[in-house]
Amino acid sequence: MAADARRARAANNNAGSENLAELNWPLHLFLWFAGIIICSAALLESYFQISNSGISLLHLAHRQGFLNGYQVAMEPNKGIWHAVGITGSACFIIMMSYSIRKRFAFMVDMGSLRSWLDVHMFLGIVGAVLTTTHTTYKLGGLVSISFWCMIIVATSGLLGRYLYGWIPHQVSGKEMEMDQIREYLEATEDEIRSSWGKDPVIVEYYDRINAPPFSDRDNAVVAIVKMFAYDFANMVLIAKIWMELLSDKHLPPAAKKEIFSLIRKKNNMLRSRNFLTTAQRLLHYWHVFHKPLAVIMFLVMFLHIIVWALFRTHAS
Repeated sequence: MAADARRARAANNNAGSENLAELNWPLHLFLWFAGIIICSAALLESYFQISNSGISLLHLAHRQGFLNGYQVAMEPNKGIWHAVGITGSACFIIMMSYSIRKRFAFMVDMGSLRSWLDVHMFLGIVGAVLTTTHTTYKLGGLVSISFWCMIIVATSGLLGRYLYGWIPHQVSGKEMEMDQIREYLEATEDEIRSSWGKDPVIVEYYDRINAPPFSDRDNAVVAIVKMFAYDFANMVLIAKIWMELLSDKHLPPAAKKEIFSLIRKKNNMLRSRNFLTTAQRLLHYWHVFHKPLAVIMFLVMFLHIIVWALFRTHAS
């Protein structure tokens, strides 16, 4: 009876777990590729113009008949850097659509919150790089406050994204609770035992993933260090398991992918279960630090745009 009840609960959770937000790999890879191309182009052009090397991506564009209205000029309001600054500011404004998606229920069907967060991160990093090159590294006055707030916000955003990954979310963006995580683990356990329980080698692969120690009472620094250490150790272990699975000549490729997927699910849920309270606490501290700096950054950025627009109108 107990086993039947557990199977029924696991089956119900397995059906509900279809709403678990998964990584959108095509979008994720596209954003990585696009971000590397855009940031590299901006930084390379900035270097070429500063060094007066005679090489310039802008010159290459001129030869092809593009961007002829922009000349080489290392000034924030001249040449291509003015347009780069506008694009960077637009990235910052558009990325706030993530906050709208997170807070309004009518947008719940417009993609998973995890995908929106990926776009938010992409726009934040690209916007920071474009804004940095827009300054042509001439910082001073009130604008420098916005710039350094931007650098801190962008850098701390990477930590926030890492902490977010420790808390499993549904497609709607709602955090999974501890009971749901435990039931998801039971469902994964039942799936591996029912499908592969007769193969001791496969079960041994699965059992090699161990739960991390609880970290509820650690301070913020110790908890983050433990998180990084656990992730690094498990990354090495999971990579080793994957290599062993690949070398197994008795399993078909589809079975290897299924087994590895179950192993990764177990790993992700174990880390979430044992660090859930810690991750939520650290993410709260992060919001307290991150949001005021983001507000200051936006206020000074808008003030900078207004002042530029007024002086530009006056000059004309």
